[in-house]
Amino acid sequence: MTTAPHHSTEQESRKVAEASRQESWEHPSFMRELFLGNFRLDLIHPFPMPGPERPEFAAFYSAFAQFLREQVDSVEIDRTGEYPQHVVDGLRKLGAFGMKIPTKYGGLGFTNAEYQKVMQLLGSVDGNLSALLSAHQSIGVPQPLKLFGSDELKQKYLPRCAKGEISAFALTEPEVGSDPARLATTIELTPDGKHYLLNGVKLWCTNGTLAGLLVVMAKDPKTKKISALVVETAWEGVKIETRCHFMA
Repeated sequence: MTTAPHHSTEQESRKVAEASRQESWEHPSFMRELFLGNFRLDLIHPFPMPGPERPEFAAFYSAFAQFLREQVDSVEIDRTGEYPQHVVDGLRKLGAFGMKIPTKYGGLGFTNAEYQKVMQLLGSVDGNLSALLSAHQSIGVPQPLKLFGSDELKQKYLPRCAKGEISAFALTEPEVGSDPARLATTIELTPDGKHYLLNGVKLWCTNGTLAGLLVVMAKDPKTKKISALVVETAWEGVKIETRCHFMA
């Protein structure tokens, strides 16, 4: 059973968007100040030059570059629309699914600058794999869990993600695009108060057909508050209906 989408007003949509903004900033941001009309040249000049690479990062980068050269056929991936299993397994073996996950959870613990350098290299070789790895580590389970998850959830899921269990993000719905104020998917406590009942349909979930874990956005029908939940695709009631093909 699905719920009809809520037809939000412009004011409701703006309120949800504004409530999601970061309230305090630990470090100054050039781009934030630029959007506020302030050109903070002192934040970017003189431009901070990177220091020498950490040996562990340099070793990964070299192995990753070799893997892309020898194992990834971008033309074939485009032609078939499939990720070859040996490529996905190779990425797992390298630890590429755990680049931003702390080492204490089995990840590589890369900094943002290190991660971006790897993704820049990957983007120059294959855009499909870039989407796979970036969605997994930005809007998928690892990043939001690292920032906002409980210790219990981190201990449970971050090691799995670091080992290569693919994650996906589920916000969009058949009649709801990127406006979370109109979410129809609901989340409610069961009568015994021990479990949550999630009810709804999602669409355009990047990595959705490969994922073992999902970040699902849902709304409490009483309070209208939105929550992000970790959902395992193996759980009862979770069903992947179809895979979308965008290009022939």
